[in-house]
Amino acid sequence: MASSIVLSFVGQQDPYSENTNQEGSIATLIRHLLDQKYSIRRVILLHTQDVAQKASDTKHWLQDKPFNLSEDSIELVPVGAELSNDPVSLLLAVQEARKGLEKAIPFLSKQDRLEFNASSGTPVMKTSWSLLQAAGNAPHSSVWQVRNPREMKEGQPRVFQTNVDTLKNEFDFKVVKRQIEDYNYSGALVTLKDSNLSTNLIIALLEYGQYRLAFDFDRAFNSIQPFASYIEPEFISEIDRLRQKDRISLFMEIYFKAITKLKNQQYADFLVDLFRFQEGFLRFLVKNKLGFALPEKTGETQFFWHNIRLFDRGNLEKHLNGYKVNGENLKFGQGFPSRIVLMAILECYQQEFDNLLKILGKLNYYCEQRNRCVHSFEGVSELEDGGKIVKVLRDVLQQKTAVPDNNPFNVLNKKICDLLTECKHS
Repeated sequence: MASSIVLSFVGQQDPYSENTNQEGSIATLIRHLLDQKYSIRRVILLHTQDVAQKASDTKHWLQDKPFNLSEDSIELVPVGAELSNDPVSLLLAVQEARKGLEKAIPFLSKQDRLEFNASSGTPVMKTSWSLLQAAGNAPHSSVWQVRNPREMKEGQPRVFQTNVDTLKNEFDFKVVKRQIEDYNYSGALVTLKDSNLSTNLIIALLEYGQYRLAFDFDRAFNSIQPFASYIEPEFISEIDRLRQKDRISLFMEIYFKAITKLKNQQYADFLVDLFRFQEGFLRFLVKNKLGFALPEKTGETQFFWHNIRLFDRGNLEKHLNGYKVNGENLKFGQGFPSRIVLMAILECYQQEFDNLLKILGKLNYYCEQRNRCVHSFEGVSELEDGGKIVKVLRDVLQQKTAVPDNNPFNVLNKKICDLLTECKHS
């Protein structure tokens, strides 16, 4: 059964106000909660030194009829001397309120709620509960206000909630939106765990983006497949092609992923994707030209070079044996075919691949920069030609297919942000 834990500072009008000749806000709130059939598991009362006696009186008051709370369920918590000496410090009040919250946590089950009394204590003490809620420190909580009976107007309830969920939603929305715009889907998933903006569809789309960036296309598909009727068809069709290892779709994916890395100034990762693109595209062209697979494992290299010797009646072997790199002959027949070997193979058929080779060759300098980054532990803190590099990648792709203007990750981001906006206003 769900229960409530009440937290409150003790004020000058607790437990009974001589100004109004009525119970103070703590007793009034608890009476209201009991009347509404709330089950109160615990009451935690924070107090400064000057109201220590009032705190004790409030505890005894709550033990009597009609409350009948047990002595063990009411905990008196003296605040630090700093707040007692400076009861108008908001920072100190929030710190002490958080300590009270920490005392409540061991008694909370997953179904329990926290009830904050924002009508006792100094103004900063009253405000501290709303700040804790707005900051996300107490996701399952309510902030309660108790009106002064002398200032109540007709039709106004004495006790009412003033939750700051709307404010918290606005804070959370701004944080998550920024994370999504930065393609930080894993960070957005963490933020949404303690927010009111999460839905199963939003979570599924964030996981889809996270797995898709990681090239884990099967998991990306599994994330959104149950929601296929609620999302744009292209999300499914794109991931289907990627799962089938369609080479052009994979190169397109590297291209769009590289753009996200460049936008976030993750230049080292951008260069890795650039290297991946160039080498992969060269292998794709060579494989299609030769008609047989390129080696993936060490044991396959001998078979590859054997096929090279037989290809085109030996013309390709002759070309490679005479090919020079920095004034030295290419090492024919040894190891995996490097990017240089792949380009040399295509240059043997210059007329067929001349245009593509010119474009792909523009990436050589940056691929070498990637090698220095990986093998020599060099950092990359800036990249002046990022925009030009992206254009080169696009030019390569356009030799084989039409390149959409919209980055699919931006389309995904808009979909998620639209859903978040709906949750924020619901």
